[in-house]
Amino acid sequence: MRDGMNSFAHPASFVVLLLLLTYTHVRPTRLVHRHGSVESDHLDEALFVPMVLLIGPFEVATAVAVASFAGNLAARRAPVKVVFNVGQTVLSCLAGYAVARAGGAQVESPISSAALLACCAGGLVFAIASSFAVAGIVRLAAGHPLLTGLWEQWRTRGIASLGALLLGVVAGIAVHDHPLAALPAIALGWTVERAYVAIVVQRQARLSAEAVQEAVVAVRNSDDPEEVRDQLLASAATVLQAKTARLVTGTTAVAPAALRAPIDDETALEVADRVGGGAWLDGERDALSTLATVGGAALRNSRLLAHLTAITNGQSEGVLAIDAAGVVTFANPAARRLLSHPGELLGAVADDVFALDGAAGRVDLTTLAGSHGGIGDDDAVLRTGSALIPVAFTAAGLPAPQTGVVVVLHDITERKSFEEKLSYIAFHDPLTDLPNRRLFEDRLDHALARAQRNSTSHALLVVDLDRFKLVNDSYGRPAGDRLLVQVAARLRRTLREEDTCARLGGDEFAILIEDVGGSDQALAWAERVLDALDTGYEVDGHQVFISASVGVAMSDQVPSREALIAAADVAAAGAKSTGKARYRLFRPGTAEVPRARLELEAALRRALERGEFDLHYQPLVDTVTGETVGAEALLRWHSPSGVVAPFTFIPLAEETGLIGPLGAWALEEACRQGQEWSTAHPERRPLKISVNLSAHQLSRPDIVSEVEAILKRTGFPPDQLCLEITETVIMTDAEAAILTLRELKALGLQIAIDDFGTGYSSLSYLKRFPVDVVKIDRTFTSGLGDNPVDSEIVAAVIRLAAATGFTVVAEGVETERQRRALAMLGCPLIQGFLIATPLKATDFASFWATDTDRRAQRR
Repeated sequence: MRDGMNSFAHPASFVVLLLLLTYTHVRPTRLVHRHGSVESDHLDEALFVPMVLLIGPFEVATAVAVASFAGNLAARRAPVKVVFNVGQTVLSCLAGYAVARAGGAQVESPISSAALLACCAGGLVFAIASSFAVAGIVRLAAGHPLLTGLWEQWRTRGIASLGALLLGVVAGIAVHDHPLAALPAIALGWTVERAYVAIVVQRQARLSAEAVQEAVVAVRNSDDPEEVRDQLLASAATVLQAKTARLVTGTTAVAPAALRAPIDDETALEVADRVGGGAWLDGERDALSTLATVGGAALRNSRLLAHLTAITNGQSEGVLAIDAAGVVTFANPAARRLLSHPGELLGAVADDVFALDGAAGRVDLTTLAGSHGGIGDDDAVLRTGSALIPVAFTAAGLPAPQTGVVVVLHDITERKSFEEKLSYIAFHDPLTDLPNRRLFEDRLDHALARAQRNSTSHALLVVDLDRFKLVNDSYGRPAGDRLLVQVAARLRRTLREEDTCARLGGDEFAILIEDVGGSDQALAWAERVLDALDTGYEVDGHQVFISASVGVAMSDQVPSREALIAAADVAAAGAKSTGKARYRLFRPGTAEVPRARLELEAALRRALERGEFDLHYQPLVDTVTGETVGAEALLRWHSPSGVVAPFTFIPLAEETGLIGPLGAWALEEACRQGQEWSTAHPERRPLKISVNLSAHQLSRPDIVSEVEAILKRTGFPPDQLCLEITETVIMTDAEAAILTLRELKALGLQIAIDDFGTGYSSLSYLKRFPVDVVKIDRTFTSGLGDNPVDSEIVAAVIRLAAATGFTVVAEGVETERQRRALAMLGCPLIQGFLIATPLKATDFASFWATDTDRRAQRR
């Protein structure tokens, strides 16, 4: 039949078109749309017009069904999808075929303009119906907007379908009239199809690259490990158009039709169920490998960051990271609390948030960015808003590629407060709260320097209370202390704010009156002081009257601070010798001070020659058991006129240089005596002998060789010798002192800081000194149990020593209450009058011999 209704009326055309259709369905072009759906493009619109013009409807339906079925089998689609795809393709093709026939297109009939238009209309119906049927079902199933998705679908492949349809019109006309034109038509179609595939592949590669880039950025921008994992899996599924993505161990079997790339030695990234089916392409393998590499690095970085964040969040120090532009990129909770920034700290410019002032001025942290250098300061100031916070800080540069600075801030407010309290106590009298001798001498030095620059004059008044000992003897020492407090209060009220009143010790006070007009004005001040003290005092219910003797010296009368104090002392003694409640002005012509000093110096030199010195030993005992573990050797001078107090002759010996031979004799005698005791009692625990070392001795270049020679001559073991140095001695030249002390320690002996807490050193210096023993001054020990401040200071020093490995010795222990308090605080060693006064060598030997009996009594 010419109308083509026979089953296979055109076998040759049918076979050729069937083969061509099958080729296009078995090797489709895979299209990935922006919304993520994937479909196969066969470009079978190019064969629609030839089918209309060359074969009948049954042949068309058969050819389309066979080709679609073959393509679905090649793609390994599910049976339901196969049935749907074959059915919709056949129906869409027959719908287009019916439109073309209705318009006048007939097999083996001449081709008219109307027939061509009908073929084009039928082809459009076929293309639109086939494409929209699949796309609509996919978008509805995925929940995407239908109309938007259909437009995206047609915009993506509409031109290609229209081009394929026009190619089919040309090929159909040519083959209809000239069957042999089928060969060049097929070749032309294949060429066009290859070009289309190349364009699609290029487009898909560009989209894939963009998707990979977006995924890499998203993964790298994730900080939390779980967030990185989720972003990595989502990116893998999106970029590779896979239904499933997961992280698996290396030992897990590879799922069917899955693609896997290793992240590290134990974990791999796997995608499966490729949307649209088909084999994985090389580009997809590369994309997965890239994601796995980036994801692995991001996971490691995020885990490291999480670990470091957990560490820094648990630190009490503030940790900040600042980039090269000066922007804060990290701050742990401690840093946020320390800075108290009202806004968001991350992303803020560091200079707008805080500033650091060190010893050399404002610290510029940006200079460290990109370097391997670092800076630090144990005593800096953090400025944040209106607050000034004392801090210790370290800052280290981060080299490329993480250019920036890491800053660690430690709030030292508590330490500074403790140091300030310690400094205040060291420079103030604990009873009257007046400046003590050290602070007074410091202020006097500054005043004398100003007087010399400005050609002005100052007056020094030494106030010595009359008959104060009688008050102590009559009413007891506590009553005497309360009287001294009242005297100090009256003196403060009498003076101007710019004047200085200090307690030098006992019942002696000193007053510095600055910028006086002359000696007459200075004497007027002395008279005012006597008038203030003349009124009676109420002490423990008793009416007490006390006067004072005042010595006055002018700064332009003598050349130095020592001479000025000595002159005022001499004048006060002169006033007291002529009667009570008097004052006297020092007269340089009397030469009272130089004569006394010369006589004492001469006597001191004779004492060295005559051997008038000996050593007394004060026991050093275990706080809990009472066992004697050592002794401090103390120098005593027995002159023909009587015992001379150490505080009288030792300063003069240091000033004249006589302390050198005197100190060497004391050290050798102590070592000799210690070796004698050890030899006599080898069964006993060896005693540790402590000997004081003066500033003059420590500064001598041969001190180390001298100590070494003494140890060799006496045979005394170095580990039983402890050299005691005061804080003031060390701080005179700290760096030189540290070098000398290290050389001394190299001999095997120990170093102790004597009278700790009364000098100039800070806690930050203590850790630099090669020290083994810290001796707490009696100033603090005396207040244990009565003065909470003293108790806290002693406890803090003991904790500090325990933390730094020092041994603590408490000096001046006079009561059992003090001993118990020290034992509770963990102080291991004590010395003081509670144990024994300084003893002669023979008496100390007896004391040591009865050590076991005393310990038994204690138990």
